Amino acid sequence: MEKQNNSLNKYWGDQQFIGISVFDSKGNNCGKIQSLCIDPLDFIISGIMVKMRFSKEYFISKSYFDSINETSLALNSIPIKPGDKLTDVDGKNMGKVIMINFNYETNKLESLEIKSGFKSKIISSDKIVGVGEKIRIKS
Repeated sequence: MEKQNNSLNKYWGDQQFIGISVFDSKGNNCGKIQSLCIDPLDFIISGIMVKMRFSKEYFISKSYFDSINETSLALNSIPIKPGDKLTDVDGKNMGKVIMINFNYETNKLESLEIKSGFKSKIISSDKIVGVGEKIRIKS
């Protein structure tokens, strides 16, 4: 009887994904996979829910996926996460992300809900200029 190598199996079970570390394109740890999000019409993975220590759980679309192995999932860019800081193009602090709103049919970012002091407001995705250590937006 031959011994099977699990890393070469064609299919992975859902439990093999849970707990895998997620890293952005710069190698920063984004958290661990908490659950898989499956499209109920196509029965394919549309994304994952990720949680990092004390932060809120957040969604990462499959369009961000680059490669996966037994210990980590590498992303092809830097995702927007709850708690990320926002600045305008001049560098002025605008607040922190508290909610990320997606279009559930396309998994595209629609808007960010941010909090600055005691106020919260919605920022449309077309105002986002860049994502890195901080998210830059047009005023």
